[in-house]
Amino acid sequence: MSLQDHIHSRYLASLSAQRDAIEQLAEPLARAAELMVGSLLREGKILACGQAGGRDAARLFASLLCNQHQQARPGLAAIALDGNARALADEADSGEAIARQVACLGHAGDVLLAISGTGNAPGVLAALHSAHDKGLRVIVLAGGDGGLLAEALNEDDVVICTFAESAAFTRELHLRAIHSLCDGIDYLLLGA
Repeated sequence: MSLQDHIHSRYLASLSAQRDAIEQLAEPLARAAELMVGSLLREGKILACGQAGGRDAARLFASLLCNQHQQARPGLAAIALDGNARALADEADSGEAIARQVACLGHAGDVLLAISGTGNAPGVLAALHSAHDKGLRVIVLAGGDGGLLAEALNEDDVVICTFAESAAFTRELHLRAIHSLCDGIDYLLLGA
């Protein structure tokens, strides 16, 4: 197989993963967008966090809400938490720092978007527990079955699980989910 054929086959596999995700993700993405808009309309905010690649996804999500996604609109209250990770020496401390940021910045009525490729990131799990302690609702965006994060959710939280054959496809599905959330929020706030 040539390199060009290999690239072609990987694109087709990615499209297949996207197509397979449509049915399973539409309902939880809609519920998550509605939950976020409800918080924003009550002058709440959305906190987003992750570790490793999830941290980058959280930053992108918060940036799209604070600035704009596809339509011009006022900025929306969203903060990407990173536990001041650059100043910390190891991932365990970073995880605890994210939980402390949730405790410092979160208020009842806010929403936490917790992102993890495996659903088992310890720092994100600590942030989820901190969010529950503060009365925040939680949305988990995770790969597979949602792992420990999904298990820790309350009944009124939302889990968005992406099933993909590889970590790369999970990241692609998470990126698509982030854009779908932003699009859904804009749709609910601004109309079609």
